[in-house]
Amino acid sequence: MKLPLAIILAVFALTVAPAARAGQPSQSAPSSLAPAPGTGENGHPMQSVGKVGEKTYSWANGRAWMSLGDDAKVSMVVGIEQGVILSVRENWDAVPKGDQPVLVKTAERLTVNGVPFNQVVLEMDKLYIDSDNDLIPVVDAYLYVVLELKKTPPNQLKKFLNRLRKTYAPPPIVMQPMKKP
Repeated sequence: MKLPLAIILAVFALTVAPAARAGQPSQSAPSSLAPAPGTGENGHPMQSVGKVGEKTYSWANGRAWMSLGDDAKVSMVVGIEQGVILSVRENWDAVPKGDQPVLVKTAERLTVNGVPFNQVVLEMDKLYIDSDNDLIPVVDAYLYVVLELKKTPPNQLKKFLNRLRKTYAPPPIVMQPMKKP
């Protein structure tokens, strides 16, 4: 049995909006030239789209993450972890007693005990410094960092990261021949 991702995403979404508002406005662009919703100052998307089952979701990605201040990033990580715990709590009585250990194992897999939130933030920053990773959703970067902090073998981490890069890569640009006048 899997945790309902919708609950995790709902809590995450509630955390992202306040966290994004907590960031300082950029000094490089006048407010009259504010980016379109969901894009950065340079017009690049700050959300990536993915599917869970048949449902399509939009997630904040590395471009959004890198636009945040440190406090907002910590708040986002706290929100992700609290979303995991909220999902376990809210589903505890809804699942058969025999499935409750699955909820506990999922929470253990998606969180890291004894690691300060700011350390998770630093590791996520390291991941997003590489521009090949900037379209990876924050929730997936968080999972990558959790796996890294839990000492997942490097070859498995590399496979996971390559899969994320491929999943969220922009579509290739197809050049069309110019029409002659």
